[in-house]
Amino acid sequence: MVPISHHHTDTLQRVPDLCADVTELHGGLLEAAVRGDPLDAYLFAAGLVQVCEDRLNGTPWLLSRAAQQFNGAGAGTMLRLVLNGTVTAAGVRPDIRRLRSWLSVAQRLTDALADVLTAQPPDGGTGQSALTGRVRELLERLSAEVPAPAAALLNGSVLRPPSCFRSFDQHPRDVLELVARFAHQYSDRSRPLLVIGLRTSGSYLGPLAAAALRAEGYPRVGVCTTRPAGGSSRADTARVRSAMREGALALLIDDPPGTGDSLATVARDLLRAGFPTERIVLLLAVFHDWPPVPGALAGHPAVVLPPSEWYIRERMSKEGLQRILAALLPDHHVLDLSADEPGLPSRWSHLDVPLTAQVRTDRGERELHLVARGAGMGYFGRHTLAAAEALDGLVPRVHGFHDGVLLMERQPAEPDRSSHPTPTQLVPPADVVRYVVGRRERLPLNRDRSPLLTGCHPVWEVGARLFADRCGRLSAPLRPLLIDPLLRDLLCTSSPSLVDGHMAFGHWWPGPEGWTKYDFHEGYFSHLDLAAYDAAYDLAGAAQALPAHVDQLLAEYERLAGTRVPAARWCVYQVVLGWNAEHLACSGNGAGIDETAARRALSGAVQQYLAGLYLGDLKDVTPAAATVPPSEAWCALDVDGVLESDLLFGVAAPSPTGMLALRGLRAHGYRVLLATGRSVPEVRDRCRAYGLPGGVAEYGAAAYETERDRFTPLVEGPDRAPLAGLLSGLPSVTLDPQYRWSLRAYRGRGEHRTALDARTVREVTSRPEAAGFAAVQGEAQTDFVPTGVSKATGLTALLELLRAPPGTRPVLAVGDSATDIPLLHRARYGCAPGNAAPAVRAAGLPVLRRPYQAGLADAVGQLLGHSPGCCPHCSVPALSPADSALTALLALSEAGRVGMPVRLARLARARVLVAGSRSARRDDPTFASPDPGGAGGPRQRRSR
Repeated sequence: MVPISHHHTDTLQRVPDLCADVTELHGGLLEAAVRGDPLDAYLFAAGLVQVCEDRLNGTPWLLSRAAQQFNGAGAGTMLRLVLNGTVTAAGVRPDIRRLRSWLSVAQRLTDALADVLTAQPPDGGTGQSALTGRVRELLERLSAEVPAPAAALLNGSVLRPPSCFRSFDQHPRDVLELVARFAHQYSDRSRPLLVIGLRTSGSYLGPLAAAALRAEGYPRVGVCTTRPAGGSSRADTARVRSAMREGALALLIDDPPGTGDSLATVARDLLRAGFPTERIVLLLAVFHDWPPVPGALAGHPAVVLPPSEWYIRERMSKEGLQRILAALLPDHHVLDLSADEPGLPSRWSHLDVPLTAQVRTDRGERELHLVARGAGMGYFGRHTLAAAEALDGLVPRVHGFHDGVLLMERQPAEPDRSSHPTPTQLVPPADVVRYVVGRRERLPLNRDRSPLLTGCHPVWEVGARLFADRCGRLSAPLRPLLIDPLLRDLLCTSSPSLVDGHMAFGHWWPGPEGWTKYDFHEGYFSHLDLAAYDAAYDLAGAAQALPAHVDQLLAEYERLAGTRVPAARWCVYQVVLGWNAEHLACSGNGAGIDETAARRALSGAVQQYLAGLYLGDLKDVTPAAATVPPSEAWCALDVDGVLESDLLFGVAAPSPTGMLALRGLRAHGYRVLLATGRSVPEVRDRCRAYGLPGGVAEYGAAAYETERDRFTPLVEGPDRAPLAGLLSGLPSVTLDPQYRWSLRAYRGRGEHRTALDARTVREVTSRPEAAGFAAVQGEAQTDFVPTGVSKATGLTALLELLRAPPGTRPVLAVGDSATDIPLLHRARYGCAPGNAAPAVRAAGLPVLRRPYQAGLADAVGQLLGHSPGCCPHCSVPALSPADSALTALLALSEAGRVGMPVRLARLARARVLVAGSRSARRDDPTFASPDPGGAGGPRQRRSR
């Protein structure tokens, strides 16, 4: 038998990890009980329940993912039955039965504390008398001991901080107001009710709603929690069936919905269980007045709390701010107070209100410039206060925390400067790095818990999903076997700290001793946070905001921290941050970079990484291995499907074999030009990253010269404006703003991008606005290109601009689509990889056996007389285990399905090497100096 120990924090850890384990949660519960703080006691008790329920009702990752993919289909129903059967069968184990028994005590304690909060809603603190005898009795039973086998089940289980009381400005009073509105609409007090909370926030909102319903006079109220597409316990399943037979209403409660998909999934499960639509009622605080709920939830009755009536707005009113000032500055007598009208709660940040107070103290009168900002309820909010105190000098001065509101100083408005915070991209890089390193030094944590956060979108998990998408249908089995463990090992750090998590889109205030981070508490343990414990992740976020200062950021970080960031880790962080920026842009968050810039950043991360590994040691001068005359030194390569392939959702990125082929050409003196349908900015990115002299953009409409960093239009007309207006007027059609002479159109955003359908293309091309344009259909976009433009003519013009000898033809050209045919005919040897379009084969051009970058390597091998990388001039420098692993992961799709087995074997070997090197090293691989593998950090490898 193992007693639950009291809360203990190592002296190294000044601010605790909110992703707490059961021992830490129980310790916090005991401390809150001693203080007589029912709110904190409730939050800790609900957290205990959440952790235990997730452990007991959890389901295998593959089954859960499959259930989500087949949601709404017959296969999905069968998989959900399997999931529930799995959980039910596991419930017969003795250790699980004993843990369930202990969990039932925690649930009853949570319900009892919810009754206390309902009777006495928090207003900043309560006395010890608030805890009832029932609470104390259950607390003693909970605190006695946990059976050893049951305790072992919870090893590795940690809290998921609830968005409702951590990231969103919700208050227990909001739940009470929702229930009061429900009671007004449903006056029959005799009807049974079942409150179903969607974990994680449902573990906190559900018991509160049930207690409020009991207080409103509903005697028959049950409560349970669930996760979409997850298993349910036998008791919860029985509770739902019993409620359905008794004619109960099922009340679904969760965070303010975004898409509403999670709630819709649970509602469908209730429909299958026999609940009619009118008996499934939504209890929701919402961020929008209209529509009150997303379309996925249409048809279900809903009781909503609009954003204008959240309790946070009362706390941020002038009267509420006066109460906060009185509580936090008791020695200050407020003579006058002016404050902005509070805005509306937002999904993207805490609500804040600037205020100016004229106060009198023993020292006389003075004016205070302050800002009141939401920070979370109870100990979640006080955690922010503790972080602010530890970061003194790096964040604005904080005066205290009261009832979910943080009070801190702000910069007064000046005639030549706005009083609004400044975005990261306008802050000196040295101040940004000082803040990043300061957090690493002042907010250390005992353990990197990101490997325990499966399902919570930690950085490693998002990275694993993004890279696994290159594998198509194989991604589901490959992730738990190879890719997830590899990314966990690559990103896990033994020097963890409490990261900011909001560097790319952060805001700052200037001060006499340097800039201070205004929103220092928005990113970590947040619904927007990609959980990480590595300061290098914050540095990568800063680099996303300051792309022109990447080298400076890395150099300053290395100087202050005395450490380097390995290139593989830096690449993964940048890829994930690029995906996150695009995801936020598609979700309506306008605080960061736009979708187009995010996609370029995502692709550019892999370009820079592989160019640093494969091309970084090559000089711009002609290598000694060059034996070809200048007129025969030119090659032309298409980008998509040849030099690069899809990384995810239509974002192209290079592969190791493509870079090896490019290295072989450059090392032997060939000058490589790009010929692609991509825009000029995208061609510029690649030419600069790969060290190429130039490229043809937009199918030949423009040419780019790297040395002069200029582009030259190669086409006159037709006028794009009429066609752009026509396309923009079509439903859900978006135009890529990077295109200047052609038009790239697509439907959807992010991972849902698709090309225009054939019918729409026919209708558009038949209109007079499209005269002079031809449609080029792609997988994720449709391009409208000026007629007469071709990559062949564009390449001829580019060669003239680069002062190639008259009549120069590329000695090698490789492309895979119909738009490449004139270019391939133009070259002395034009060929296509095995993935070539049927039109290329029909044109009689050579098509190689292997597809994609493997086919490109074969074409280059024929030109060189040996496979790329197989001679002293073009052999690849030795790679570290981390670089070997990440390049093996990036190589999975470069040879198509036929080449997949060989590349999977390489990945498996690399994964073993990474695991072995991590366990063998004494020091943290993240902050080794010199860089493990001996190749230097990303700053040294970066190719310009």
